[in-house]
Amino acid sequence: MTALGGSMIFTVTLGLFLALTLLVVSVEEGGNTVQNQAVPLTFAIVLLSQGASFHAGAITLGIIPLLLTLLLIWLVAWLTKMLSSSPKSYVTGLLVWVGVMWVFTQNVAVILEDPVWLVLLKSAMVFTVGFLCGALSGSATMKKCIQFVRDNISDRLVVALKLGFMNTAILLIGYLDIGLITVLFWVITNQSAVVRIFELSNMQTGSRILTTICTLAWLPNLCLWALSWLFGSGFSIGDLAAFSLWNDHASGLPALPVFAIFPPAVSNDVLRLCLISIPLVCGFLVGIVELFWSKYFAIGAGKPSEPVTIGRTIGQFLYPIVSFFLTSALMAVLMNILFVLSSGALGQHRLAKVGVDSVASSRVVCLPSALGFSLAWLVSVIIVAMVFAMRLFFGYLRAQNKPNVSSGDGTDDDIVDASDSLTTSVSSSKTGVLAEDETKIP
Repeated sequence: MTALGGSMIFTVTLGLFLALTLLVVSVEEGGNTVQNQAVPLTFAIVLLSQGASFHAGAITLGIIPLLLTLLLIWLVAWLTKMLSSSPKSYVTGLLVWVGVMWVFTQNVAVILEDPVWLVLLKSAMVFTVGFLCGALSGSATMKKCIQFVRDNISDRLVVALKLGFMNTAILLIGYLDIGLITVLFWVITNQSAVVRIFELSNMQTGSRILTTICTLAWLPNLCLWALSWLFGSGFSIGDLAAFSLWNDHASGLPALPVFAIFPPAVSNDVLRLCLISIPLVCGFLVGIVELFWSKYFAIGAGKPSEPVTIGRTIGQFLYPIVSFFLTSALMAVLMNILFVLSSGALGQHRLAKVGVDSVASSRVVCLPSALGFSLAWLVSVIIVAMVFAMRLFFGYLRAQNKPNVSSGDGTDDDIVDASDSLTTSVSSSKTGVLAEDETKIP
């Protein structure tokens, strides 16, 4: 039921929207009706959302609409959680899902770029990811695994691992939000160019609205491209255009409205430096908060009255290293996967590679973040070392002052002792004089 229900809900919803879009476009543009292409086009888009590229004539579409992919995974996960998450349900669901997708491959009006077995393999992977997301969240097996880890690993190591996963989620969501804000800024600043493209294409209001909504299916792709651009790597539209903070070369781009929002180069050197420093600052701030917050690592020198334990002092700096290393490794893997999925092809020759360089883009995102964590850790070591140094310094001063106090350094006690001694000596001298005078009296 999970596979059949998920495929039907997703396909029917997408098909109705595509049918509406084709109807509005055919009516407003005055061309022949293309509603009879709604069903095969729906099948093609469903397969495209699972990674199967296709081409029709001179048009090639190989960029995965990641928003549709995420919605499809969420739908499968929700149905799995609501209906059944047993291994038997997974096996039967996977067979049904692959069978439905095979039917789609036989009824598309386009030519698939990949062989059928590869298309079905990609579909199986999407279903598996969705099923695991629904089955593992809150399942008894996951709770047992978590309890096993807590029972067999020290509490501080559990906290370090937990923070490693939490840091990854925080940075990933934060960076995607930054990418979304960047895309919105592009749209606002370049809306006049988009309107000009619509006017040159003679598109009416309804067609503009619906085609813009269709473009939202690639919004996560644009967010990832914007993130790569913002942090210093950039993206390209085949051999026709390249966009980065230092370059905005473009010539002969197709008249697509989405291409009109792409930004010019940034001419201000200070602003460029600030933009490429964002991941460094983010990693540093997250690291500092976790290192010194009492709920997490609570790095510190302890109370002055407590005895200093070298092992404990050094050991408190080891667990953050585990957490930060885990975060850096997960970020490198996930960002590479996302950048690879966000790119694709829009043609056979000059538009065969559209998107970002996954390795370079991951480097400008993950390396500064890791450096930020390292810098935060180094700052914590310096701060704790300075606290110990100040304690030793003031302890040394107190030790030097104690002998001076006992020998007399002008304090009230010393003055009292000195006055008592003086009085005693004066009295003694007077007594001696009187005794000597008395002996001289005849």
